[in-house]
Amino acid sequence: MCTSFVSYGDSTLIGMNFDISERAIKLVYQKDSQFLVMQQEGATFFPALGINKSGTFMNLHMVEENAAGAYRRGKNCVHIMKLFDDVLSEKLALEDVPAFASDHAIVNVPGYSVHSLIANGERRACLVEPGRKPLQLDSEDVKFVVQTNFSLMDAKDSKGAADGSYGVERFHLANERLASVQGRVGVEDGFSVLQETAQLRGDFPTQLSLISVPEEGVVYFALQADFERIFSFSFHDQQIRTKQGFQTSRNSPVTRKGVLLSELSGW
Repeated sequence: MCTSFVSYGDSTLIGMNFDISERAIKLVYQKDSQFLVMQQEGATFFPALGINKSGTFMNLHMVEENAAGAYRRGKNCVHIMKLFDDVLSEKLALEDVPAFASDHAIVNVPGYSVHSLIANGERRACLVEPGRKPLQLDSEDVKFVVQTNFSLMDAKDSKGAADGSYGVERFHLANERLASVQGRVGVEDGFSVLQETAQLRGDFPTQLSLISVPEEGVVYFALQADFERIFSFSFHDQQIRTKQGFQTSRNSPVTRKGVLLSELSGW
């Protein structure tokens, strides 16, 4: 059910394990400079996370239902997918998100309950959960942030994550690993965190693991917890390339139509 983190050191690393049941998943590049991971529900593809050319990342993690964040319509209501679109298209700057989320009722889309980590390469980060106040995470004291599938706002209020909360074990694993390499986290360390928190069985196995390095304009990723084979995507030319662990080098452009993970698995 997903594990994400942002780590600040010599450079910023943003990582995520995308854990979901078997389905079609594709990588899309929109002409307004957004690299999106889309997952299929029925006949339609919906975004699960995205990164824009400026290095801003936003995800949509499943979280326990929160009645105050349930979908509804109203003059002051903004659903989380609208926020996702506005952040990645840069209609709303990341530094303005906490104030915007405090001034509006952020709500879920029908049938879902999610919370979102929003981060970039300029030490700005916040967590938005429909029905709760946003959590600003860009203090100089913050060295890294981990997100799984329980409410970080609730955990903050109660001085810690409750035992038995969904994703709490992955949360602690990622925190311990990031603390052990604090300030020295490179791409290899980032993948080590994702490997330790990957889900290899159950209803929601890890389908995609990625590390975004905003300063480089590059996203590195692995498929289905195969951390021996690493791909890369560059915002500079919108190409996916084989990076590590492949017998032959390949590359392919990413377009608005997208490329399925099942196609890449055959490289």
